[in-house]
Amino acid sequence: MSRFKPVIGASEAITLLFIFISAKIFLTYTVFYYQKGLNASWVIPLLTAAAGIVVVLLLVALLNRYPGRDLVEIGEGLAGPYINLLFAFFYLAVLLLGAGMTLRGISERVVSGFLTDTPISLVTALFVTGTMVVSYLGLEAIARTARFLASVMVVTALILIVLTTPMWRWDALYPLLGPGPLKLLLGSFNFTGEYVQILLLGLICPFLPAGRIKAIGIGGTLIAGFFLFAFTAVPILVFSFPPVTELMLPSFELARIINIGRFGQRMEVLFVPLWVFGNMIFLSISYYAAAMVLTRICKLRDYRPFVLAATVLTVVIAFIPQNALQVTYWAHQYLSRYSLGLLVIVVLLLLIIAKIRDGGGGLNEKSN
Repeated sequence: MSRFKPVIGASEAITLLFIFISAKIFLTYTVFYYQKGLNASWVIPLLTAAAGIVVVLLLVALLNRYPGRDLVEIGEGLAGPYINLLFAFFYLAVLLLGAGMTLRGISERVVSGFLTDTPISLVTALFVTGTMVVSYLGLEAIARTARFLASVMVVTALILIVLTTPMWRWDALYPLLGPGPLKLLLGSFNFTGEYVQILLLGLICPFLPAGRIKAIGIGGTLIAGFFLFAFTAVPILVFSFPPVTELMLPSFELARIINIGRFGQRMEVLFVPLWVFGNMIFLSISYYAAAMVLTRICKLRDYRPFVLAATVLTVVIAFIPQNALQVTYWAHQYLSRYSLGLLVIVVLLLLIIAKIRDGGGGLNEKSN
């Protein structure tokens, strides 16, 4: 850490968490829902949100035992430096892989949708430059930026949903449970990793208001779950099933079909800030959190030298996939399916060790 300890409010922390979780709805990741849930794919975000709440409660139970310490510090105290190094590399992998896949995905979408003659390397450089500067300024700068842009993003997203209501077909939801309750439940396990960004709560907890960590975690998860649900259900209502499965970017296609009279066409341009701002905030949070993990691994106090390292690693990861389709497949295969399960294993192991040692003064519900 730097010598100045950043402190952010509860509303800002909730904003950070819900944007960090839900920014993926502006990319292609949600198309996999339709393959598992069919016309009942809207149920999957509800089930995964419930799983996210459970993970928040587990994480808060661990954090409550050691107030003022983040997840990496707690892991070192409980599991020792060598085992905790494995845990820290897992956190780092989640953050950097998520940032790399997002950076490549949003760059590809901007090039294919708007700047068709612009090299993707230039678009990527523009995204990286802006997000790296904000990350370098620290958690307070990221939180203030996210809080400022969140109102624009939320209002824009709600307007996008409202403008599509004349095209909704409620019969597209039937049968309501699609492939059946059991298949929906089992299929949802393939997407629990959409909430692995709850990890952020464990990394910034020392800078959150005392007594509000649980409320922040639950609030951010529920808001993110609402938007994941909305942007999964609305494409089904508009395009119906199975045509919705052929869309590469459902939120973008929703904006494209909006037609308000003679002069209200090609409305997707108005919704560009929604996609761009959401993913830029996601990248800024990822760089900062990755830099914090690296700082803890190296036992240093200042995170800023590691922001550039995290950014470079993200750019390298972004250009490993050959195209946007491979980016989407890798993100689903390695992040959406397994990452939250691995995070749960790590947290449970630390809780078991803490219980055995009975350290940290016990569980103090009032402290967080």
